[in-house]
Amino acid sequence: MGKMLRRARGLLLRMPSEINCNTSTTGAALKDVLQEAQCQGRITYGVYQAVKTLEMNPAGVMLCILPEDNFQDVTLHIHFTLLEAFCWENDIRLIKVDSANKLTRLLGEQAPRHDNDIAAGRALRTQDCNCVLLEYPEQNVSDAESDMLEFYKSTCELCPRPVVTLPE
Repeated sequence: MGKMLRRARGLLLRMPSEINCNTSTTGAALKDVLQEAQCQGRITYGVYQAVKTLEMNPAGVMLCILPEDNFQDVTLHIHFTLLEAFCWENDIRLIKVDSANKLTRLLGEQAPRHDNDIAAGRALRTQDCNCVLLEYPEQNVSDAESDMLEFYKSTCELCPRPVVTLPE
């Protein structure tokens, strides 16, 4: 069998079946990455705090994570669209996950250190898992982070992009 290619707007696109992108396995790796980054204080929560971080230091952002199911609010949907465009224009890796609730449960296990972390967007408020930014670590990236970066690299040209299934 040859590679399956689809031509769209003059571009050759790989079909999703060609790439090994088991999104549930990737979800487990993403869980590890998020928990590690949370312990190290490398996460920014919420759309507004994310925009501030992206405006000040876009090169320091390793991943932007957006839930796929968070479009009940029209204003939030507009913010997501603008945030996705900004990430695209600035070569920031964007990964979509299947559920804002799962993301909130996954990140809500650790209590904030103090109120200043909440105000700066480094600690979680229950409603703020509509957007999560992970900054690069000061040391080398972990194996789980390498797996996430490889997943992004292997799926970045797919249309539509896969949605990562987070563990329950």
